[in-house]
Amino acid sequence: MRGSSQALVEFALAISVFMLLVLGTFDAARAYLAYTVVSNAAREASRYAAAHVGEPGWMAAAAQAGANLAVGVNPSDLTLTPTAATVDALPYIHVTGGYRFHSVTPLVSALLGDPLMIQVETYALAG
Repeated sequence: MRGSSQALVEFALAISVFMLLVLGTFDAARAYLAYTVVSNAAREASRYAAAHVGEPGWMAAAAQAGANLAVGVNPSDLTLTPTAATVDALPYIHVTGGYRFHSVTPLVSALLGDPLMIQVETYALAG
């Protein structure tokens, strides 16, 4: 009887570490997916802004074009900010994107903080 109790205690200790590793891996994969989606959304916003930079309301339309591409992330946690700049007499579009990623694993969010901020930047030559 003592051997089965010892095995149960060892299993309880081992399964908690194993589940933390498995769920932490899932959270890392979700964070990488969110980074990829936000990066692609910022690129789409910069492409749209580069093509429509002179039109009225181009900044809001570019941000919306990027947000339309952001499938799989919470749109209320996504921010895309396009701006125009001139470098050496050439017009450039600069888009910064941010996303507040919420971890589902309690220990990961306790160690790294919740939410994690994902930041991306992209540039495109306008015109």
